[in-house]
Amino acid sequence: MYLSEEDRQILRNEPPYVRKRYRAVSRTLAPDLVRITRGEAAILIDRSKRQLQRIVKRFKKEGIQGLRFRSKRPHSTPMNKTPLDIERRVIEVRKATGFGSEQLAAIVNEGLALEEESRNRITDTTCYNILARNDLVEAERRVMKRYKSFEWGHPDELIQCDLTEFNGFPILTMEDDHSREGWAGRIEDATDDMVVEGMTRLHPHVFENLLTDNGKQFARMNSTMRRYCEEHMTGKHIWSTIHHPQTLGKLSAFQKGMKRFLIHRMGRSVDRDAIDECIRVYVDWHNNGLKVRTTSCYPEERYSGGRDPRWYERLVKALKLEWILPLPAEGE
Repeated sequence: MYLSEEDRQILRNEPPYVRKRYRAVSRTLAPDLVRITRGEAAILIDRSKRQLQRIVKRFKKEGIQGLRFRSKRPHSTPMNKTPLDIERRVIEVRKATGFGSEQLAAIVNEGLALEEESRNRITDTTCYNILARNDLVEAERRVMKRYKSFEWGHPDELIQCDLTEFNGFPILTMEDDHSREGWAGRIEDATDDMVVEGMTRLHPHVFENLLTDNGKQFARMNSTMRRYCEEHMTGKHIWSTIHHPQTLGKLSAFQKGMKRFLIHRMGRSVDRDAIDECIRVYVDWHNNGLKVRTTSCYPEERYSGGRDPRWYERLVKALKLEWILPLPAEGE
């Protein structure tokens, strides 16, 4: 049925779904003898009663035009696009370091704070979106498992120590369990004497307890390691459970980040001096510029009470990014 002859003429040029909607709506507005309920009309067009009520309201206000599908395009586009110079900074720092969005945001925001004009800080999400649309990261969706973090009560109460390897060179790594303060250095070989010498060089101060794996350099029967423990520790040497690497999880995360940086900067290079410099740059940034998510503190700040404010300047110069990232003025 049609409510008017004019409607009949207009509907000839409308798509089928509009004519179907018109039949359902018109019967809800028809006289009592042929009228149907809105619930019945909603069934006719495969919509909910609430959706039908909206269609009827639009029909009363706009006529047959109100029965057409509406564009989902927003009425306005907010002008909050990331400035091109900020996006370029994120891309260049990413290419120079290989860091993730959280670390990139911290470095770029440090530079923004040095500029005279006030500029909004960028978030981790903004950095991630910049990387994704420039094909610098794959859009990953991982299921995060809930876990409870455990840490020892104060600095130097437990030091984790382990060996890793990069391009054939052994690298000794140590980390404070409480603060996540890290130390790392390349050693010439993985012999007992060289490992102990490296541990003494990286952490010359006395600490309480030592956590290691069961490698031969840290074994219970290793007399060289026993002497080191007697001279540098006041507590005990703890060995991780065999085939359970999660015990050294904090140190493994430190190693993973450092090796990712080394691979990004060095590739397959075996230049000893360049490797040593990259390790120094990463450790300096990790301790002073990386806020640990689980503690909401910087490692150096939690370990010694304050971090070095010149870490950002050293990082920018080491990566040769002075042309894109601002540096503090002389004397600051």
